Amino acid sequence: MPLVIDSPDASFRLNYLFNRIEISHDSRQTWSIFYENQDHPFGTFRGLTIHRGELFLVTDAGIFSSPLNAPDFTQVSPQRKGAEFVDIESFENMLYACTNDAIFQASSGVRWRLKYDGNACGHFFSLLHFQGKLFAACEKGIYVASQEGKFWHPRYISKELGMFMALDGRGNKLFAQTEKGFYMSEDAAQHWQPQSNIQGPWTEAMGGTMLFEPRLKKREKDY
Repeated sequence: MPLVIDSPDASFRLNYLFNRIEISHDSRQTWSIFYENQDHPFGTFRGLTIHRGELFLVTDAGIFSSPLNAPDFTQVSPQRKGAEFVDIESFENMLYACTNDAIFQASSGVRWRLKYDGNACGHFFSLLHFQGKLFAACEKGIYVASQEGKFWHPRYISKELGMFMALDGRGNKLFAQTEKGFYMSEDAAQHWQPQSNIQGPWTEAMGGTMLFEPRLKKREKDY
């Protein structure tokens, strides 16, 4: 997900504290409300991306799209039953969405094709298009896709940082939120350093709190 996504004319950000989408016209320096889910018609917001000139949003209720110039959301896909979409990303002119256990692909968000349902990565939490590659924040670490999401290869695995739950990229830097804090990488996720001031690109306007909680369904053995 990128928690923050850039277009040529504006940047968009999910604000989890208030369940709304914010917009910036000055390279993420200041933010204003683009859409506020006051009556919660879409449920809880989970992830967003820009694809083919439209804003796509995944929520508890499904996947929605809107023009970039003004909020006018239309549902393009219902939520999956039993294994819900938790994030969405645009990569090489296709949409990718992940559940905790699988990766799906679509051209316009209407019809989704299963691309990966293995367990090598652990659970998926978020996706990010960065430097020409599709990255995933996973239970076991950071993974990179090949062959349109059919295969996933480990880029960084470490139990010390805990589960990777969210990713954002800006310039040559990757920012990550794990269950143990915020981290930054300057070599495409191969090495990570703690963000001691907790001021990543999505946090500085929100007091540095944890913005993303993993939506992890219980395995059968956990019951």
